Amino acid sequence: MKSFTVISRGDAFSKKSCSEIKERLISMGKIHDEESPDLVVCVGGDGTLLHAFHQYLDKVDEVAFVGIHTGTLGFSTDYIMEEIEEFYSDLASNKVTIEEKSILEATCYKEDEIMKFNALNEIRIENIVKTQHVEVYLNDEYFELFRGNGLCVSGQYGSTAYNRSIGGAVIFHGLELLQLTEISGIHHRHARSLAAPLILDPKTTVRMEYENFDHALLCYDHLHIHLENIHKIEVKLNTKKMRFAHFREFSYIDKLNALF
Repeated sequence: MKSFTVISRGDAFSKKSCSEIKERLISMGKIHDEESPDLVVCVGGDGTLLHAFHQYLDKVDEVAFVGIHTGTLGFSTDYIMEEIEEFYSDLASNKVTIEEKSILEATCYKEDEIMKFNALNEIRIENIVKTQHVEVYLNDEYFELFRGNGLCVSGQYGSTAYNRSIGGAVIFHGLELLQLTEISGIHHRHARSLAAPLILDPKTTVRMEYENFDHALLCYDHLHIHLENIHKIEVKLNTKKMRFAHFREFSYIDKLNALF
């Protein structure tokens, strides 16, 4: 990996660390390239990685990402700042393992317009103003009518993020799966849905429809759009992958224990 760029969490310490990392990597013979880097070094936490993912989404299958933790949550980071010399040494060894993570894709149908959005963690429909009805189809087969605040679709990577906070299952490292999780579902004798996380084949297309999504949002990672005049959303896995660069071995179980 010859070229690189560095992305900061935005706080003073992370910015200072980015400057130091940039200078050190240049002294090691690496080329600083913000437009088309081989490696994106994210200095911060999981949120910094998400911002970097969306920043380089158009080149996501060409670049790799590595995280150095200075933030509040570092589940996806491989180093902390106290290990920065080890990072330099590992990078210089040129021994790298690329780990691919699935990317979610949402297609929204608005009259004659089709809009696409991508996410690494999750894509969800959420309405905090009123009860949202959603007709759910799995691969064009009717599944249920959901009533509640919304629905969340995530993959393995995002299973430990928002999905887990709403009672979804944590999908173990290496399993290529989709998950559909309810957000505050309503359950009584006149309104009933599955009321449990649903683990799906990764080739599944989840279609969510209703005549009125007014006041609802489509949230994709830390971003969102309003769903007025949109009546159908399809969510599936994108054919592209996000690529994490690992310069040393790590234990997924250790990361889970550290996080929870």
